[in-house]
Amino acid sequence: MSMDGLLRDVSDAIDLPARVRESLAASFDDARAAVRAGDAEVALEHVEAASRVLGHKVPPSPLKEKLRHGVAAVERTAAAEPLVASEYLRLMSRLVRP
Repeated sequence: MSMDGLLRDVSDAIDLPARVRESLAASFDDARAAVRAGDAEVALEHVEAASRVLGHKVPPSPLKEKLRHGVAAVERTAAAEPLVASEYLRLMSRLVRP
């Protein structure tokens, strides 16, 4: 799935409770700030927090699959390709905002 594919059908983010959207967005934003600062370890801690919320609070949906794809991509790229990871995090943050 391409990064552009992540942004298709963003309307399903509306079905999430506001607290879940806010928690995911904050984790993605914090992870992006850490990646941009060169701290892949802290970025991955924030991504792990988002992954837990994703696993427990987001029902099965296209949105959940897109976010899981993005989380996996960030896990692969945070240290070696921080610009790629940063872009995934930016797009995932946009996905969960109404």
